[in-house]
Amino acid sequence: MLFNKIKFISANRELKDNDNTHDPAYMFRKIFSVEKGFKKAILYTAGLGLCYHYINGLSISDDILTPATSDYIKTIWYNKYDVTSFINEGDNIFASLLGNGFFNESFKTPWNYDTAPWREVPKLIYRLDIYYSDKTVVVESDESCKVTDDCYITYNQLRSGEHCDLRRYNHTWTQINYDDSKWEQPVRSSKPDNIVFREQKSQPIRECEIFKTSLIKKTYENTYLFDVGQNISGYIRIETEENCNDHLIIRYAESINEDGTLNLNKMDKFYKYSDFQTDKLICNGKKEIWSPKFTYHGFRYIEITGLSKEPEKNMVKAVFVHQDIERISHFECSDELINRLFKMGINATYSNLFHIPTDCPTREKLGWTNDARASCEQMLINFNMKDFYIKYMQDIYDTMLDNGALPGIIPTSGWGYDWGSGPIASGILFEIPYRYYIYAADKTLLENSFPYFLRHLDYIESRKNQDGFIAYGLCDWAGPYEHLEKSPVPLQLTDTIMYYAFLSVASSSADILGLSLENKWIAEKENIRAKIMNKYIDDSGNCVVDEQTAIAMLIFYDLYENIYPLKEQLKRNIEKHDYHHYCGMLGLKHLYEALTKCSLSEYAYKIITANGYPSYIDWITNRDATTLCETFQESNSQNHHMWSDFMAWLMKNVSGIQPNPEIPGFKETFINTYFPSNLSHLSSYMITPKGKISVSWVKTGNEINYTLFIPKGIKAKIKLQNAVFYDSNSNSEECTDGIFNYRLSAI
Repeated sequence: MLFNKIKFISANRELKDNDNTHDPAYMFRKIFSVEKGFKKAILYTAGLGLCYHYINGLSISDDILTPATSDYIKTIWYNKYDVTSFINEGDNIFASLLGNGFFNESFKTPWNYDTAPWREVPKLIYRLDIYYSDKTVVVESDESCKVTDDCYITYNQLRSGEHCDLRRYNHTWTQINYDDSKWEQPVRSSKPDNIVFREQKSQPIRECEIFKTSLIKKTYENTYLFDVGQNISGYIRIETEENCNDHLIIRYAESINEDGTLNLNKMDKFYKYSDFQTDKLICNGKKEIWSPKFTYHGFRYIEITGLSKEPEKNMVKAVFVHQDIERISHFECSDELINRLFKMGINATYSNLFHIPTDCPTREKLGWTNDARASCEQMLINFNMKDFYIKYMQDIYDTMLDNGALPGIIPTSGWGYDWGSGPIASGILFEIPYRYYIYAADKTLLENSFPYFLRHLDYIESRKNQDGFIAYGLCDWAGPYEHLEKSPVPLQLTDTIMYYAFLSVASSSADILGLSLENKWIAEKENIRAKIMNKYIDDSGNCVVDEQTAIAMLIFYDLYENIYPLKEQLKRNIEKHDYHHYCGMLGLKHLYEALTKCSLSEYAYKIITANGYPSYIDWITNRDATTLCETFQESNSQNHHMWSDFMAWLMKNVSGIQPNPEIPGFKETFINTYFPSNLSHLSSYMITPKGKISVSWVKTGNEINYTLFIPKGIKAKIKLQNAVFYDSNSNSEECTDGIFNYRLSAI
């Protein structure tokens, strides 16, 4: 075992509660000697909290906010670094800076992290293996280290902010000649029973982009507003030369009021016992460039109070921080509003990739599973998600209770099993492994998840009401209703349909894995199907609940004898709402594909591009949004990803690139392009496990010049939705690898 004989070390301190002025980071140092002839050096490290490491005064990595969050009493994620180039023969210094992160949240919020079962003073563990030709020497965390909390970072809380006193900062503290004689010995602490250390292999969080200030405005005496033009996750980079002892208060927001003051969209109400999105800096009279270490925020606007003179243009920048995950898609068309929407979805997704799919970088930074499920397919289309999802699935397994229950946020401190859960949330357990298999033809996640499928199905079955239906947890959440939590669609209907969907995934997964599914689940699937159809479809074939979510979900999951009545009912409902959606996040996840299934892609496209409330375009015209918002109503987060499924629809339909679920991993690809009447051209690609597939087209009048590139090893089945091949007057074609140019006629 990697850390079998190595202990965590920490400062000998008591836990603090609601101390908003003095909650410092911890500084560790250890001198070690290296003999001549060493070959390489590998560092393994984890913090219960967040940590940064330095060898001989140099940062060993550009990773930030490591290690990854987890259920700390079950899994601890560690990082591995090759540090050979940092090591010298003779004496060396290993230094670490340790902050709280989610491990030690000291203030009260509705999500109860201050009472988490793991909460203690932050701890550090590491081993540094130094390899010689004939031996390996291990340098480890132990009492020979030195530690202090007399740190220049005087306060740090991931979901509140950071305070830094630059008067205390001495850059030589990570160097070997620094005097640490007044520092203390750390204390050892044991690891929780049955803890598992797992290597963090997914992409690190990094500083990925810098945004310059586009507007500076004085709002009060010594107070200035900075607009960086883009809503992001991250923090400030400030170049300051204020007088010694000057105090700067730095606040962040996604929106502003008409007078230039910050509009927090009422999110600060959840932070009654701490500052919300606030950093504080005490200056030292020298020219310094500063950013926080142990926090990040969601913002477009930065307000700084305490400046003694008008700021220069390049004094303040914004750093876009997120997991550095590769983008694997491209979508660009002739409608700049659609291009902007797609970019908003990309930036909202990036803003919420922090080793878990967070809901927002502002209010919570929590892994809401209903959000993660709603965005799963577009994330697989647009980003290289393999390692990310492997890590997140382990978080899901760790969070499942013995009875199979799952919470609404993962990881969790214990909150979320009684509220925010239900099938709308726990669907993530089934969605990621099955969807990943379709896109990657990789059974790994299905194999690992299958036992958890069965445990959770047992739990859902135990929650049946007296009529044999399911009704617990979140409803069709966050629709354009008067109250977000009051959907017009019965919870019994949406939950029971989701239960049916889970049974279907379990059945398909058993077939894929060559396993035998218990007869009770096969019978249960048919029983639930019959119950849904008997109760919610009338004699004419219509859904008795005339709402978009209800109708779309019946169509999506083939819960009908005849699709035509449901198709006509869905058409009428959308026309009644003037081609706008009237559903929550669960419904919208199913609506676009249900429409396309009914040969109504025109209706899906009209909803995506609709003007006025409720619509995506309304976010742009009325809020100047640069990321996707949480709700179509105002006064909530302006940087959520949960409404992003339109991106998957655009890639799968307007581009047309789709995997074949029966032949996964794009070995056989469907090209099912739809040509909106108002678009004149499109350029797109998707990097699949089999290579880069690209589709582009230019439309002139009724004629379309269509170009398709298929990599070697892929068979493509083209079935155009509203065009035909000019020469054959057919909408179907098959091709293998190569570049293909077609002349089409729109119909």
